[in-house]
Amino acid sequence: MVGILITNHKRFNMKRTLLILIALPFIISSCTKTIIREEDRLAGRWVLLYAEKENNYTKTTVYTGFEQGLFYFYENGQAEYNDAAGTLKGNWDWRRESDGYYDNEGYYHSGSRQVFRLYMIDFHGNPVIDWDFDDSWMSNNDRLTATVDTYNYTYRYVFVRE
Repeated sequence: MVGILITNHKRFNMKRTLLILIALPFIISSCTKTIIREEDRLAGRWVLLYAEKENNYTKTTVYTGFEQGLFYFYENGQAEYNDAAGTLKGNWDWRRESDGYYDNEGYYHSGSRQVFRLYMIDFHGNPVIDWDFDDSWMSNNDRLTATVDTYNYTYRYVFVRE
């Protein structure tokens, strides 16, 4: 009786080991990560929802003239803006930087941040948009907030995915 239990126990261990060896490649392959570049999240069609400037005392809406059109950010870094007045073309860049900067209150911020740059020209080749933001971040993949700090104000531009 004891010999039968030992034999059955060995057979059970072999089956379990064999099952684990067969299942292991499937388990490992299902756990692979897909790496998505941060800047790829920005590709798509966007609208400038609003822009504002603020300091310690006030927050004021700023009209940029670009709230009525559509921004297209392509994966290759190219950009377009279309509205009733025409089309602008240029490029965008969204990258992580690790150098520090001073905000509008004179406080130094160290560490890394996402900087966003948008440069667009009209059909004559004249620069129309030349925005270089100090910090930017995504919310739920459908909202981009970008800020630039000057001596007196923080300017905030909020884009939403169309």
